[in-house]
Amino acid sequence: MKKLSTILSAVLCALLITCLAVTACAEEPPTSNLYRPSMSETFKALAAGKTFEARVSKNECYGQDEDSIWTITLTACEETHFEAQDIENLKEHDIIAFAPGSAIFVTEKTAEEDGFSIKDQNSLGYFFTKTDDGHYVARTENDNMFFTEIFTITIPLDKDISFLDWSDPENLEAPVKKGYDELLDLLLEDTNFAPYNTKVSFDENGKLAELLYTYSPWN
Repeated sequence: MKKLSTILSAVLCALLITCLAVTACAEEPPTSNLYRPSMSETFKALAAGKTFEARVSKNECYGQDEDSIWTITLTACEETHFEAQDIENLKEHDIIAFAPGSAIFVTEKTAEEDGFSIKDQNSLGYFFTKTDDGHYVARTENDNMFFTEIFTITIPLDKDISFLDWSDPENLEAPVKKGYDELLDLLLEDTNFAPYNTKVSFDENGKLAELLYTYSPWN
């Protein structure tokens, strides 16, 4: 009888151990918190609450599946401006520098109704128009624009970003509001996000809040 009791106790212990093992397996795995570096106060003062034309040059992923974190490297730009007196006093044989390593030699200047037409040493045309703030901006004869880079930064692409897609030339009413997944798909397809078709907006804390992608013949 004592032997039977011992056997029963052993069986009960085995069952208890099995139940504890099953319960442990059924428990959810421990979760981890994500801690990021704090926002740069210098960058916050520069970008908070502002909108810029921008170029997206790089995207990278850290982690896997739902825990993955995507970052993008963007360069904020503004259209290159020229002082009014410089363009108005421009004459043949002068040189216009659009950027380091990019300059033209003026061979012809013609006054137009809303600006000046310029020809360079290769007979290529440029048109300078005056902006509301009194500066001049330039276009090539193919309507290409010139941009000055302001800053470049690598930042997280948060899942609550607002992605506005206005790239459909047949949609003239308003941009289509999309989200993180649609934007990530375009990034992974190496879509050309450039200053002439992309604007980025930051919230009051310097966080990237919105990306607007518009139509351009060069998309």
